[in-house]
Amino acid sequence: MNRYLLESTGKRYELDRHQIARYERGEVRWPGAAYRAGFRAVLDAKSDDELGFTPRRQSRTSRRSEGADEQPMGWHPSDVVATAEEMTSQDVNLSRRKALTSAAAVAGAALTGPLQGWLTAQHARFAGCSAISVAELDGWREIAAQLQSWNSTPTGLLARKAVIAQLNDVSDRLKEATDSATTREGFLVGAELAEVAASMSWDSGLHRAAQRYYTLSVQFAKVGGDDIFAAVTLAAFARQCFDLGQPEDGLELVQLAQYGTRRSAPPILRSLLATREAWSYAQTGAVQQFRRAVGLAEDHFGESTADEADHRTRGLDEAELYGVLGARWRDLAAVRQEPKEARYAQEYISRALALRDPSRVRNRAFDLIGLARAHLVTGEPDRACELIDGVLPIAEHWASGRVGEKLRDFHRESRPFVSSTTVRSTRNAVRDLIEI
Repeated sequence: MNRYLLESTGKRYELDRHQIARYERGEVRWPGAAYRAGFRAVLDAKSDDELGFTPRRQSRTSRRSEGADEQPMGWHPSDVVATAEEMTSQDVNLSRRKALTSAAAVAGAALTGPLQGWLTAQHARFAGCSAISVAELDGWREIAAQLQSWNSTPTGLLARKAVIAQLNDVSDRLKEATDSATTREGFLVGAELAEVAASMSWDSGLHRAAQRYYTLSVQFAKVGGDDIFAAVTLAAFARQCFDLGQPEDGLELVQLAQYGTRRSAPPILRSLLATREAWSYAQTGAVQQFRRAVGLAEDHFGESTADEADHRTRGLDEAELYGVLGARWRDLAAVRQEPKEARYAQEYISRALALRDPSRVRNRAFDLIGLARAHLVTGEPDRACELIDGVLPIAEHWASGRVGEKLRDFHRESRPFVSSTTVRSTRNAVRDLIEI
C-alpha cells in the first residue's frame, strides 16, 4: 500500500503494522482519503463500506442504534510501546550514512495521519502485570534530565544514540507495566526522551526520524495523561515544519495543539502556540493574520505567571518570546521585501539579545544570524556582515545543525551584495565553516 500511494500521489507514506492494528480494532473508523483509496486499490474493494470504514457521524448513529455505549479508546499503550521499541531498535544500530538515505521529510496526510488519536479521549487500559517502583521512576527521570541537558550542547550523534537507547530500555519495561500512577509517569518520561530524540535528529539533518519521534512523543504524553506536554511537542514539531518550508503542515499541527488544549492551556502555552501560528502566516505573507497572532502571543505572555513556566513550556521566557517574534517579522519582511517590517525584526531581536541568558549560546547565535538577515532586507550589508563575523566563533561548534542551516540562508540572501569586499569576505568565511 505504501508503494501504491507513492506511485499514485508522489508522496511517501509509512503505514505500519501498528496503524493497521488500529484499523482492525475499529479505533480509526474513517481514515484519510488517501488511505481509503489505497486500501480500495490494494485489497480490490469496491467501496469504503466493504472495508468496514464508515464516516464518524454514521459510526455514532450505528452505535446508538445497536444500544452500545463504547467510546473511542484513543492510542493503545501497547501499540505506542511496540512502535517505540521497533523504532529505537532499528535506529540505535543504524549508521549515519544509512540514516541519511531515508532522512527526507514527509508532508500532508503522511505527516498528520499518525496524529489522529490526539483529539480522542484516552480510555485504553495497560495490559501488563508488573508494577513500576518509585525508585525506578526516579532513576529514569534523573537520566532523562541529564540527556535533556545534552540537547543544548553540540554533542552530535553519540548523544542521540544514548537517548534512543534509553528510550528503548524504558519502552521495554513499560510493556510489562500494570495500570498505575507510576506507569503513567513512566510514559511521560518516554515522552520527554522521544522529544529529545526528535530534536537531536532534526539537528543532525535526520528530518524523517525527527518527525517520527515527535509523533511518538505526542503519543507517549497522551497515554501518560499530559495534554500540555503533548501540545508543547506539537509546537516543536510545527517548528520543524516551518524550517523545512512546510507552513501549511506546521499550521495544522499548531491548530491541533490549540484545539486539544482549548479548555486546559495556561496563558504561557497559548503564547507559545500563538508564536507558532505567527510563524506560518509570516512564511505565507498573510499580514493581517500574522499581526493578530503576534498580538495574541504578547498578550498571553503578559497574562502568564512565573510558576506556569514548568518543564513542559521550558524556554519561553521574555528573551525567547522576542527572539522568536523578531525572527518571524524578518520572515514576513523577506517574503514581502518590506524594509519597514524588517525594522520591527531588528527591534524585537535586539531586545531579545539584551535579555538573553549568556549561557544560551545556541539561542544567541540564532538571534545574531536573524538580526544580520534583517539588516540585509533593509539594505545594510556591512552591518549584517559585522554581526555574522561576530557569531562565527560561536557557530563553529553548531555548524552541522540548525545554526549551520541559518548561515546557509544568510549566504544565499547576501548574494545580491557580492560587489562589496566586506560581503565577499564574510561569505567566504561562512562557506569555509559550513562547506557550501
